[in-house]
Amino acid sequence: MKPLTIIASSTPAALVLVVAGDLDHTNARQLSRAAREATLPAGRLLAVDLGRLSFCDSSGITALLAVRNHVVSAGAEVVLVAVPATMRRLLHMTGLDQVFDVRDAA
Repeated sequence: MKPLTIIASSTPAALVLVVAGDLDHTNARQLSRAAREATLPAGRLLAVDLGRLSFCDSSGITALLAVRNHVVSAGAEVVLVAVPATMRRLLHMTGLDQVFDVRDAA
């Protein structure tokens, strides 16, 4: 099991959350909390970089949905970037690839 790390940074284009390690039932709330604590004004973009994500269970998916809901309710946008192939497959199988904006890069 790889510990979860979430690093927040800001660029002119977006606020970026880099998620690395295992996103599962033991730590999924950390992602939701990181998104809530981020200052995200209306019209701003939140890029969730999953390029270093090694594992994601259903709790992780739920956390990603909570992040999306929080961002949308703030009048901002969210995009998932650098999504690993296994995660892209999971998003496709659950239909969440139609909910999330998934890009190769921010």
